[in-house]
Amino acid sequence: MTELRNREKANDLKFDQNGNPISTDHLYMNGSEIFNFTIEAVPPLIEDTLKKNNISFEEVDSFIFHQANKFMLSYLRKKLKIKESKFPYFMSEVGNTVSSTLPIVMYEEMKKNNLRGNILLAGFGVGYSWGATIIKIY
Repeated sequence: MTELRNREKANDLKFDQNGNPISTDHLYMNGSEIFNFTIEAVPPLIEDTLKKNNISFEEVDSFIFHQANKFMLSYLRKKLKIKESKFPYFMSEVGNTVSSTLPIVMYEEMKKNNLRGNILLAGFGVGYSWGATIIKIY
């Protein structure tokens, strides 16, 4: 029986425009394509989430987004016209920890006693997936 970890290499190695390896033997993410997907998908997601929850943009006390990277988050915040005070970042100590970024940011905001009222949570990224909800914290 052949073990998967000892399988033969696919021998289909190529490189993208930035010199990153692409093959069935390597994990690959096209960052610019993911960025374009995100900036197109997230604004309507936020609008739809507010509409479905019958809440206005102004009634949201905090917008907590998946902590993909500072550039993407800053771009989305500006595009959506969200005040910096309502848009926490927490990547400096942990980086992008995929889906756990939302609870990590919530925990850090709770420690500072900053998590109250209507909180819009938005996750996006892996596999071109996205989703959002609003929770109320008293």
